[in-house]
Amino acid sequence: MSNSAKVPSSLDGINVVMLDPPSPQPSEGQNQSDNAKKDPAVEFNLNKAAVSRFAADSNWPEAIKVLKMLSTKHRNKDVYKAIAMRAWICLKSDAGVDEVVLSLFNLLNTLGAKHEVAGPIAALAHLMAKNRTPEHEDRYLAMGQAQQMFNMICDYNKIVGEDAFNKWVETNNLDDPNHYIPIVMNCLDIMVGDDWWFDREQLQNEMEEANAKKIAEKS
Repeated sequence: MSNSAKVPSSLDGINVVMLDPPSPQPSEGQNQSDNAKKDPAVEFNLNKAAVSRFAADSNWPEAIKVLKMLSTKHRNKDVYKAIAMRAWICLKSDAGVDEVVLSLFNLLNTLGAKHEVAGPIAALAHLMAKNRTPEHEDRYLAMGQAQQMFNMICDYNKIVGEDAFNKWVETNNLDDPNHYIPIVMNCLDIMVGDDWWFDREQLQNEMEEANAKKIAEKS
């Protein structure tokens, strides 16, 4: 994918650059009682409630931590919602490049390389790896992981060589963020349905206010 691609208007709804990564804090979702942990369903629901509380307090880093943990609970029917919400918050908040790409990697692993949205997911991960928090210490690891996502898809589709890859990218409009970003965001909407565990409008408004503040400070 070209390194000279311009950041498109579709990225207005996704944070590309953030301030310094937030300092880690103890996760409420990971500190539930031992009794709750004896019942996976109870533990899942308690952590689900923790996501809602963290989100209500605008503590998005902690909400991501809990969702990251819930994303591994594959025996729970709501694990797909946790995976999608984790990616959504990472994309919309000021999460660092490592968290964003890892969440998209988890999403791709869940859906599989054969899924029709696999290409757009890898393309978005590649875009985020290049543009989100460019000074982050794990940026190059994130870029490598995004490339690994493309490799997985190419292996499945038997795409060999740079020319074949470039043709595949062009044919599927994966060089146009205005095309593939809405596809990924719609996929997340479908995975969660009407059962969002937090107020999406709250985070959207916070992001817009933060971006407006940054613009005002630069002017």
